[in-house]
Amino acid sequence: MALLAVATSAYVQAQQPAATASQPAKRRGSAVAENARPAHFPHRIWAFSGFEAKPPTFGWFGAEEKQNIPASPGNPAARRGTGPHGKHAALMTGMNPVPGPCMGQLNCMYCRYYLKGTDRATFQHFSLSSSDNCNIRVSGLKQGQWSELTLNFTRDSRRNDGSPGAFKPGERMDDLKVFVGTPGDGQSYEMIIDDVIFFDANPALPDEEVSKRETSRLERQPEPFPNRVIFLAAFDTGIRPESGRAKYYPGEWAIAEAPPAGSYWSVAQAVPAAGGKESHVLLKFPPPRPLGSQTKLRFRYWLRGADSMKLILHNATANADHAVQLKELKQGQWVTQYVDFSKQAAGRKPKLRDLADQLRFVVPGSGQNVRLYVDEVVLFEPAPPPARPAQK
Repeated sequence: MALLAVATSAYVQAQQPAATASQPAKRRGSAVAENARPAHFPHRIWAFSGFEAKPPTFGWFGAEEKQNIPASPGNPAARRGTGPHGKHAALMTGMNPVPGPCMGQLNCMYCRYYLKGTDRATFQHFSLSSSDNCNIRVSGLKQGQWSELTLNFTRDSRRNDGSPGAFKPGERMDDLKVFVGTPGDGQSYEMIIDDVIFFDANPALPDEEVSKRETSRLERQPEPFPNRVIFLAAFDTGIRPESGRAKYYPGEWAIAEAPPAGSYWSVAQAVPAAGGKESHVLLKFPPPRPLGSQTKLRFRYWLRGADSMKLILHNATANADHAVQLKELKQGQWVTQYVDFSKQAAGRKPKLRDLADQLRFVVPGSGQNVRLYVDEVVLFEPAPPPARPAQK
């Protein structure tokens, strides 16, 4: 298997003068790639696809690629563009993250890509709420090497129907399609994408800080943007009727009918576990997901009636649990929590390419006096640590 190292990163900026989310570019729909990538973990990740383990309800476009893929631990596949795609493009690839997740305040998209034959591509995604697409025609893309790209759809995209502005918070996303080239133009093109992440980079919110113990001192620093997302659950769509909830988010949990203040659209509420002495949110994710050389978890929780929680990641490869115990937890408020299963789990640690198939959030007690709500669950492979400067 030929693994090609990621050599370049790009952050797409408007071709017109600098713009912000509140002051968009004068001419929407076009952008040029310039060097940069997201620095910190976003406040919300609302859709992703690593093209490794396809959820039963997802749609993937193009063809599986297992040879020319980015060099990332645990990454076995990417998605190759195929075509022609009607009269629109020589190649097309993409994804459909059913059941239509909710967009955020400032909607961006990150991906890795490999492109040949042109330095241009069109990135387009659909809104189920508006029944319309928005698109960005990107120029200045790198050729012949795995590169990284971040797009700001809220600032730079153009609606296909000509409506002004961008899609609004809460609109439901449907498919992403990436178009390259013109059918029948006699040119040879190649386009492969991987690790697509749609996220909300709300500028009104501060960067999330993460407690990280290094030797004897406790430092607080923002979690870097993830290297690869493994599993995501936000519970915002596809939860009603009950058959939909079981289809899109299998496991054991309840829909929160009156979620606490500070919730997003919907959250998961814990239910009594077997035996009645504990409450839990159990999330199953068929098919099992390949883990990386390091596996971390980020989630939001609201807790009352207990001050401890156990996080249990089930390893289908080893038929074993990786458990992390949290203590002295805050009560009655939303808290963002990060857990490193590779460092904090008791006993056997998850290994590279192990397959995980479920995740549990467990608190002691059950009944009316104990309440646990969980949201924005992201199991991910963290970014590698920055290289240390060479010693003189």
